[in-house]
Amino acid sequence: MENLRELNLKLTAESLRKAIHKDIIIVQTIHSIDNLIAVISKLLSNLRERYGYYNSESMKIEDQKQLLNEIKKFKKGKVGIDLDKEDLDSVLDLVEVIEKLIDTKEKQEKYLETLMKKECPFLLETAGPLVGARLISLANDLKHLAELPSSTIQVLGAEKALFRHLKEGARAPKFGVIYNHESISKDKNRGKAARHLAAKISIAVKKDYFRKK
Repeated sequence: MENLRELNLKLTAESLRKAIHKDIIIVQTIHSIDNLIAVISKLLSNLRERYGYYNSESMKIEDQKQLLNEIKKFKKGKVGIDLDKEDLDSVLDLVEVIEKLIDTKEKQEKYLETLMKKECPFLLETAGPLVGARLISLANDLKHLAELPSSTIQVLGAEKALFRHLKEGARAPKFGVIYNHESISKDKNRGKAARHLAAKISIAVKKDYFRKK
């Protein structure tokens, strides 16, 4: 009985190893990155408003790192309230936390790109690491993404808008997460650009999935 139990455990472990692919690591990594992006955005928004009472000119700076570097100079604006050392130390603590989060996010992005070079190089080249990983996440894995038609890939991530279109007759979405790809966001005819990119992604992801078969 003991030998049978050990055999069952070995078979179960082997089944799990075969069932779990690196796709899940890609999905979990992009979840981590998106969570970091959300936290950084919220903290920066709070910091921007908070420090703006001391130097309102700094609120106009859009670049994250430039804003943090400007805050660390502690230059009082032409119109601003007085902050004592304790106030400024508290602001500096928050700046340091945000900088660490940004550094962590960048390291995770580099890791994601390295991982995708091994697992899905064609998708990486076509969609980029963030868009490509989000598509895998929305499809659950590389296999399901490879099975989807390009028309579905085009609107992945726009499920709420698609539901409103089907239920209420609202305008059909032209794109989902692929909108974040520069070939779409910078194109005047975004609908056409989205169709073109989705078709290229569809081919790329099929190459990635079936090259392993």
